Order: sequence, then structure tokens, then C-alpha cells
Amino acid sequence: MRFDNIQIRPKRPVIVKVAEIRGIYDRFIENCQNCYAPSEYLTIDEKLEAFRGRVSFRQYIPNKPKCGLKVFALVDAKTYYCVNMELDVALQPEEQSNSHYDVVKRPVDPVKGTKRNIMFDNWFSSYPLIIELLDNYHRTSVGTVKKN
Repeated sequence: MRFDNIQIRPKRPVIVKVAEIRGIYDRFIENCQNCYAPSEYLTIDEKLEAFRGRVSFRQYIPNKPKCGLKVFALVDAKTYYCVNMELDVALQPEEQSNSHYDVVKRPVDPVKGTKRNIMFDNWFSSYPLIIELLDNYHRTSVGTVKKN
């Protein structure tokens, strides 16, 4: 099965590392958002999908499968249904930041203003992020923090 159109391959920007699957990936995310109304409790976390193919953004995370594609997923905490997700390709398109602050804000954007609760672990947790989610996105959040 091929998702890549050879005729338009030279016209694609070099920076878009997932260009071959971008069309089907975007349709999948769109269907996830259109076909399901998530509950009031959402969680965001990283996930490593096992993959041994040849891509420049394949990653290794200890205590997970050997290697694969790192995904940041926003999931309904009650049904485990994927609401939104983002592939971590090390260098994001349009020079987007890969900081924990921005990694939370981008997937949460489709449910902006719906007064849902977002839960995340200590990699994502920070006081400025929680204030930003409350003030600009109208949502509460729960996260673990490390003692400094």
C-alpha cells in the first residue's frame, strides 16, 4: 500500500517529514474529532508506537518498545478514545516548539473553551501552563509535580 503520490513529491516542502502519510493522518484526526464527543476528563501523554521502518524521526525511549514513532496523544480518560494526537518529528513544521508547554497547547486546541479537565504527568506540568489553560482555554488541569 502506498500513501505517497509520486507526481507531487518534488513540490512538497522538505521540512514536512511526514508528508507521505500527512493526508491519511489528517483525515484520521479529523474523523476522531468529528465522530466522538469526549467526556469532561481528558488526559495527554506520550506514547511510543513500535516502528522499525526508515524514517529520520524514529526514537528510542527506555522502558517502552525498542524503537518507534513518538506520539503525543490527547485521550478521553473514561473511554480511552483518541481525541487528538501529534507525531513528534523532532523538528516541527512551521518552526513550532517542542517544549512541554506547546506540546500540551496544540492537541488541546480543538476542545478549547469546552470546560473539560486535562490531566498530565510531571513532564508536562508547570505552573505557567496550568494558568494558561485556565485563563485562555477555560479548562482545569491536574498534574503531578516534582519537588525541586
